[in-house]
Amino acid sequence: MSEIVVPAALPPPAAPRAPEVPSPRPRRWLWWLLGVAVLLLVLTLIAQRMLDPWLRRKLEQQVTTQTHGQYRLQVGALHTSLWQRAIRLSGLRLRPAPTVADTLPRIRLDVAQLDITGIGLLALLRKGVVPIDSVVLDSARIEVLALAQKPTKNAGKPLHEQLPLKLKGLDIGYFVLQHTQASYQPGGAQTQPTAQFRRADLSAQNLLISPAGATDSQRLGYASGWNLRLQHAQGLAAGHQLAIAGLTISTADQLIQLDSGRVQPLGNASAGQTHLDLTLPRLRLTGLRAAALQRQHRFQADSLLIQQPQLTANLPTTGSAGNSKSVTDYLKSLDLAHLAVRGGYVRVQGAAANPLIHDLAVAGTAIHFDSLNAPNAQRIFFAKAWEVALGRSQTTVAAHALALGSLHLSTSKGTFALRSVRIRPPAAGQGKPGGVRVDLTLPSLALAGLDAKALQQKHFKAQSLVLDRPNLRFTPPVQPPPPFWKLLSKQLHRSELAVVRVNHANVHFGRWKHAPHVRDLNATGKSIRIDSAANVDPRRIAYARAWLLNTGRLSAPFDPPFYRASSQHVHLDTDAHQLDFSDMLLRPRFSPIGMNLHKGYQAPAVTIKVKRLALAGLDFVGLVNHGDFRMKRATVQSPVATIASDGRGPINPNKSKISPEEMLNLKVIVDVPRLDLVNGNLYTTYRSPLTPLTGTMRITRFNGTFLNLSNDRRHQTAATPLTGKATTYLQNQCRLDAQVSIYLLDPKGRHRIWGTFGPGPFNMLNSMTVPTKLVEFKSGQAQRIRFDMRVDRQGSTGTMWAEYTGLQMELLGYKHEEVKKTLIKRVISKAVNVIVIRDQNPRKRGELVTGEMKSTREPRFSVFALWRQGVISGLFNNAGVPQKIAQKLSEAQDQAPLPK
Repeated sequence: MSEIVVPAALPPPAAPRAPEVPSPRPRRWLWWLLGVAVLLLVLTLIAQRMLDPWLRRKLEQQVTTQTHGQYRLQVGALHTSLWQRAIRLSGLRLRPAPTVADTLPRIRLDVAQLDITGIGLLALLRKGVVPIDSVVLDSARIEVLALAQKPTKNAGKPLHEQLPLKLKGLDIGYFVLQHTQASYQPGGAQTQPTAQFRRADLSAQNLLISPAGATDSQRLGYASGWNLRLQHAQGLAAGHQLAIAGLTISTADQLIQLDSGRVQPLGNASAGQTHLDLTLPRLRLTGLRAAALQRQHRFQADSLLIQQPQLTANLPTTGSAGNSKSVTDYLKSLDLAHLAVRGGYVRVQGAAANPLIHDLAVAGTAIHFDSLNAPNAQRIFFAKAWEVALGRSQTTVAAHALALGSLHLSTSKGTFALRSVRIRPPAAGQGKPGGVRVDLTLPSLALAGLDAKALQQKHFKAQSLVLDRPNLRFTPPVQPPPPFWKLLSKQLHRSELAVVRVNHANVHFGRWKHAPHVRDLNATGKSIRIDSAANVDPRRIAYARAWLLNTGRLSAPFDPPFYRASSQHVHLDTDAHQLDFSDMLLRPRFSPIGMNLHKGYQAPAVTIKVKRLALAGLDFVGLVNHGDFRMKRATVQSPVATIASDGRGPINPNKSKISPEEMLNLKVIVDVPRLDLVNGNLYTTYRSPLTPLTGTMRITRFNGTFLNLSNDRRHQTAATPLTGKATTYLQNQCRLDAQVSIYLLDPKGRHRIWGTFGPGPFNMLNSMTVPTKLVEFKSGQAQRIRFDMRVDRQGSTGTMWAEYTGLQMELLGYKHEEVKKTLIKRVISKAVNVIVIRDQNPRKRGELVTGEMKSTREPRFSVFALWRQGVISGLFNNAGVPQKIAQKLSEAQDQAPLPK
């Protein structure tokens, strides 16, 4: 095995050598970095310390240079922060020189502080679009002392082309103008216009003042959104003072709100100007698209609320010929989802109407106006629907004062209502002379089913119109107006109304000679149409298909001022062709002698009462359109006539109109196939000049039927004249059966009347003959008296067959206010009874002697007087009086001077 070699002793190991420490060498880059930082810090401090004063001076110098020394800017303090890229200015004062060029305005500006942060320095150095985080201008006061008189060369350039340092633009994230006060007095404190406000806060988001910002359709005034809050503003303009407590405008919220607005006229306002006094507690506009309004001239908003506006306007007496432009010159369209006016008050003075409105409320929905296109036919005055309400209001229309308690209009419901309507006519000396006068009290008017869409096409269409308890006094104009449809045609081409109702009306007409007064009128009209075609439609009656009418008392003057006619009730039904009058009355205003004194000649006082007058089968179309009276039958029920006469005074000098031939002179057609008089009574009283005693006569229980009472030449002919039969009782004792045949179109007035008196005593006539003629029938009994009389315009002729016995007459005298049998009268009476009067007929020889009925016509007396004269002359002649004497007696008329 190999041997292990042990090495010789090895020298001891050397002691370990300590590591070699390198000699310290400074880290140069750190020192350099530190040095650079220190140097930069020092330079920055030096630069900032030098920059602030330099910028301050530069800014002040720039203003002086740009304004050619006409403005001086003082900056109280200026601090910049390069690290924060910010600049802060305080104590800014801008003052004009004593004299400023006419191309510059005269303005004073004080700003407490202006902070600009986040300035893009690199973009600033490159003169590009400089981004800025915020610009805050605090506590500014602006005074505009004068405006520029001449435009500068940059006057028409947009703002982004007038930026300093020829920058391409500014991109400001947030712009604020807060705690700002301003006054605008370009002509001094006393020269209008002026304006000032106590505080304004204005802010803008994303304000990009550059060509791109100017053309961005989503921006308004370079910003994506503006907010303005104005407090306590006031101003003077056009002779008025304007004050606003608060105004808020937010384009982001699409809101404009005005609080406590006030407009007042100044005491020294010009008399030729319009004076406005307006109080506006609140105006709120929401959903406003301001960008569309600015760029496209299109107004779009969601709602406009006007609360409690109080407006008083005084208009000038003469209009000014100004060249003011209307809203349509600027606006292309208007879209408003909802409009509301609440609690309004309007008063206008100086205009013809002078309206005064309380509690005005207006609501409109979906309002659309387009200045270029015609109005939409589906809209109602540019809106889908309107709701209008007026409280107590008044105005003037055609010199008439109109007052309303309330008005309500709803186009969606198709309703219109008026309450407490009052129309007062012009005072004496006012209004058009001879013009129409209306005095109306109308508690209620209600219109339903109104088609408001058709109304804007000048077509009035509704379902029903109800007038409740109107009280109307209507005075028509002196000059007859055109037809009603023509009056309406200026405003409406056509009017259609399904039903009109008038309830409990009181209507009084004036100016007409026979102007009626209708009480408790209740009328219903159906299917009414008013236009030129309806005016000539033969199926319509006063523009309606049918009328139903009921009244209370109807009265009217008759032969004014001597009579007044009335009916307690009137019923009219055009569908049934029926017209009824109940309790008719013709009443004289004066006594018989009063009539004579007022007229200057003898005129009876006639009183007529009729229980009922019924017209059946009446042609209302002909009556309304032509004034013709065509009917099938007329019935006069229980007529009572009282004729009171007085013989003191001259005879009526006028020709009588009561004569058959007068039918030829009627301008209208009267066509009555049958006329019935049922249970009539006639009472006559007469006071002759001989005695103050009044004579009386009665004709009672009159019943008659008359056929073909007509002046229509198709019906009234010589072969088919008027015929009639009647029975009555003289003095309620002696029956009379009479017949008549009259050709009403005979110009000579020829006709025939014949009949028979039944048994009766002659002394029944004493109630008339004794006080008026001083003739008494002492005895005598008529068995039968027949007569046949023919009448024309010249007189009457005929034959009478009087059968009587025991006829004796007594002539009387009047002395000492008493009718007496004087000696002379007794002698004369004896002679008359013996010589003249035949006491019986047939005579004692059995011969029935006839009497000649002959009397001359006096045109001043009615045909009934001629009939009476003929009967009297025939009776006297039949009793033995010679014909000429009998005729003279029958024609004798009392005349005496009128009493003093």
